[in-house]
Amino acid sequence: MTRNLNGLSDDDKAELIRSPDVQISLMQDAVNMNLAFLEKITSLIETGQKSLAEDEQAKHIQLTIPSHKSVEKMLGGVVREWSKEGEEERAECFQRLLGALESHLASARDEAASSGAARPRVLCPSAQLGRLPFEVQNRGFDCESCEEQALLYFCSEFLRHEGADAEAHRIRPFALETCNRVKANDNVRDINFPEVPVIAASLPRTRLASFTKLYDSSATRATFDAVLTNHCLDTSGNIFRYVRTIAHVVRPGGLWVNFGPLAFEQRGNDEGHGHGVEVSAEELKFAVSHFFEIKEEAYVSGLYAENARAMMQFQIGCIFFSAVRNDKPVPGIGEESDEPRMSDVSEM
Repeated sequence: MTRNLNGLSDDDKAELIRSPDVQISLMQDAVNMNLAFLEKITSLIETGQKSLAEDEQAKHIQLTIPSHKSVEKMLGGVVREWSKEGEEERAECFQRLLGALESHLASARDEAASSGAARPRVLCPSAQLGRLPFEVQNRGFDCESCEEQALLYFCSEFLRHEGADAEAHRIRPFALETCNRVKANDNVRDINFPEVPVIAASLPRTRLASFTKLYDSSATRATFDAVLTNHCLDTSGNIFRYVRTIAHVVRPGGLWVNFGPLAFEQRGNDEGHGHGVEVSAEELKFAVSHFFEIKEEAYVSGLYAENARAMMQFQIGCIFFSAVRNDKPVPGIGEESDEPRMSDVSEM
């Protein structure tokens, strides 16, 4: 930007709303604001190393330096999950997931609240920045979650420690997006977050671990009343094992609700066969139908962590379904083994 703007002739510069120095200064200020936020996450990473080393499920995860793309994606995730600007984008997804959960388990939740019995248990794999578990918990369910991307995990931990005051933090996540702007300052605008206070007790603690490894044990069989999968089915190297692990943890009569694409973003390692297999929606439905009866399904177009003010945005097709667990046993999951596990590599 410095080279291109300063390379203009004096006549060209005279046509600009803002001088090159002003434009470059605004972008640098935006980048510095983002760096200040990232430095707070870095501090959490440094202080959290010991506790991770003591966690049996997390200690095998090897943290690597995050790519520029990963950092941009995380900043976009903050906008999607924890800002007023992201409310409309996440609503299509969250309303379907939470609506199906309420329809299936609201009466059980209300009965538990009046009788003092245990609340229905809900699992959110690949919790990302924790907004979905936050919404589940605030609706009176007992929620548990996990996330295997360290950068997202530590960002959610930042919100747990520093999110008590609404809109107390600011980033400018679109600082480098100079294309497709309507107004000159669109790329350097403030995003305040979180738009609601985040009390630590209202944000379920997330485990930094792979879902298919964390819940592959006899102890987790039929321990949840519902599983909500949000943009995560296609992040596993083995989607069949992912489906079976979900079936393993959901009790008969329990619920599975899914919303997300089939983009098959590969990251880390998964055990067993099926690395990188990319299935169609029809094939996914067939695999799910072995263990669940699909009650509701739809194909929905939506956005994911897009710049709301950009003139060009990418829509993605997502699969939504709500399904009830049958009583068919799940093969190959929850069978104790002495075989060594493969190491995960988590790009922060």
